[in-house]
Amino acid sequence: QMVQYVKRQTSAQMVAKQHLKLHLRRIRNREYSRLRDMVPSIAKKDKISKVTVIEEAVKYIDELHRALFERLQSKAAAAADSKLVSDEHVKDFIHTLIPVDLFSKTNSANLTFEKSQRHPSYIMPKKQKGLGKPH
Repeated sequence: QMVQYVKRQTSAQMVAKQHLKLHLRRIRNREYSRLRDMVPSIAKKDKISKVTVIEEAVKYIDELHRALFERLQSKAAAAADSKLVSDEHVKDFIHTLIPVDLFSKTNSANLTFEKSQRHPSYIMPKKQKGLGKPH
């Protein structure tokens, strides 16, 4: 006959877990608040859902992309002495602004790593980089 042992948490562990959850909730709420403050359409509103914050942030980012695209197009057209600049030229230029590894497999591995962690990386201690190593 096998005896199974149940791992029980001590009261100190349960309290620590509750404090961690509360701490993480406060961090998350603070970050939503910071995001809300950056989006003009909702910055002055007092009560707004987290879903609405995300939706409005996405809309605002889309507006910024369109404005950047139009500005780059007009500057490129002026620089080319009124020669028509294709959308492909502007897209190529925008792609030069995006980090090369943004959509790489190593970056997606980092996302998978992030999801597998018990705590978000932004609250984990930073790893020290050695001197003389490239950043």
